[in-house]
Amino acid sequence: MKRIITLFLSLLLLACLPLSVFATENDTVLTVGSSNAAYVVDDADLLSASEASELSSIAEEISRRQQCDVVILTVDSLGGKSATAYADDYFDYNGYGYGADRSGILFLLSMEERDWWMSTRGSAIQAFTDDGIQYLFSKCKSNISNGSYAAGFRNYLNTADTMLSAYNGTLSDAELREFQQDFDRFLGISDDGQDSDYSGITRTKSKPSVVKTTVVALIIGFLIAFIISSSLRAQLKTVHMKYNATNYKRPNSMHLDRNRDIYLYANTTSRVIETQRSSGGSHGGSSTHVSSSGATHGGGGGKF
Repeated sequence: MKRIITLFLSLLLLACLPLSVFATENDTVLTVGSSNAAYVVDDADLLSASEASELSSIAEEISRRQQCDVVILTVDSLGGKSATAYADDYFDYNGYGYGADRSGILFLLSMEERDWWMSTRGSAIQAFTDDGIQYLFSKCKSNISNGSYAAGFRNYLNTADTMLSAYNGTLSDAELREFQQDFDRFLGISDDGQDSDYSGITRTKSKPSVVKTTVVALIIGFLIAFIISSSLRAQLKTVHMKYNATNYKRPNSMHLDRNRDIYLYANTTSRVIETQRSSGGSHGGSSTHVSSSGATHGGGGGKF
């Protein structure tokens, strides 16, 4: 009896295998949020094997913990595409992205024209705003430009991790305050009314004092008016002040029989008060576009 049951289960298992193979061969199966899609693709050979392995482990850990793929891609050429289209298509057609909205960010470096682009999709569009992408690249720009690619990519991964934590609300108050202050310095914003650049050099804007300017203008205007009025007054010595209009009134020439206040019309002025909305864990919003696959992407880039 046991042999019969074992034989039956074996036949049932064998019957299921062809169905699985058929589904794999005839359907495009995308493994979403899985290590089957490499987190570091170094087609331009900018990294050693050990560097690529280290960065891949860091990227995979961040991606799984944050539920948002964080990817690095280097290529020798864009093959005639724009950096935007290349990064978007590589993300879409290689199974990247977590969850139903395929959340993730892909950092592309192309050595042909030294282009860089960060393509975002899903919730990463809000987590990495337009300003946020420029801030993220600023953290690795010097290393990337100088050829220290491993160090630059490491900074990219660590900063992306911090920004995702800020967006998801998992940073401590102290960590969030430190990140926000650093981000504000990058944008040239400071709490003490000073304008800061990102190199750490603080420049105080020299703005003219409104109160001082107003007082000086009033004094000058008063002096000019006093001089003019004194000059005119000296020319009117024969004119004396009259406290009423009795001399100009013709007796019994005016009679008021009725007094009425008549309401004619009213003017009403209205305007729309606009409110500013921001998206993501950083200042500003995210501009979006549609890729060749029909997916919505955010992103930003330039030259390095």
